[in-house]
Amino acid sequence: MTAVLHVRALDVQGPARPILHPLSFILEPGKILAVTGESGSGKSTLALALMGLLPPGFQARGQIDFEGTDLLALSEPEWCRIRGRKLGMVFQEPMTALNPTRRIGAQIADPFRLHTPLTRPRIHAETRVLMEQTGLLDAGVSERAYPHQLSGGQRQRVLLAMALACQPSILIADEFTTALDARTQSAMMALVTRYCETHGMAVLMISHDLGLVRRHADQVLVLKDGACVEQGPTASVFDAPAHPYIQALLAMSLHGAARTPLTPLPVFRAPA
Repeated sequence: MTAVLHVRALDVQGPARPILHPLSFILEPGKILAVTGESGSGKSTLALALMGLLPPGFQARGQIDFEGTDLLALSEPEWCRIRGRKLGMVFQEPMTALNPTRRIGAQIADPFRLHTPLTRPRIHAETRVLMEQTGLLDAGVSERAYPHQLSGGQRQRVLLAMALACQPSILIADEFTTALDARTQSAMMALVTRYCETHGMAVLMISHDLGLVRRHADQVLVLKDGACVEQGPTASVFDAPAHPYIQALLAMSLHGAARTPLTPLPVFRAPA
């Protein structure tokens, strides 16, 4: 199967130190790649690099091949034509990702206004469809509501609706289920999986939830101190982990006994 995204030797240098060491992976259409690891391992930095949204002072090197184009070579106007249309992202902090002065219906409609020729009535109808798909209408959320009037989980679903609006080739989802209850989490994962199956959308899912990763991801990439310490098919990584870091993570999360005291992770140094 042809990869929709091929990352080759991508590294990110911060103002004072390397944030990501060179890593390579592919994303295939219709598949879910989960990126996991402890806080500060570089997961969100990877997502921002793939979207061309690194903060000032950060520099990405390597190659990000998306549909035959190296994203690292794009100008900002070229990035703006791709973001929201070909690449969708659910940011980790929805309150800061949403505009607090604008109603959520208008923000969900933005991708349609920016990237499609749809008429205003059609945009309104498509916005309602997305709100229904993400369960916002069933929760009684109005299009005229402001972000501060919503719960954290509802704001995450607004971002998911925005990211799915143009049926992107790739969805980057950064901890997009953390504020959701188990039932809603299952419904949102079912929605994302349905987009994978019907539209061939590829997903890069960042999550600390190893149970969620095991249930839904096709491939797993484990980061530690900005370096990839293990990657491969989900079943292989979970059933026969090779690196002591992922062995320790799994022992404390999925396979540990209910009454076994938690043991601090040993210090595993990523390669220089």
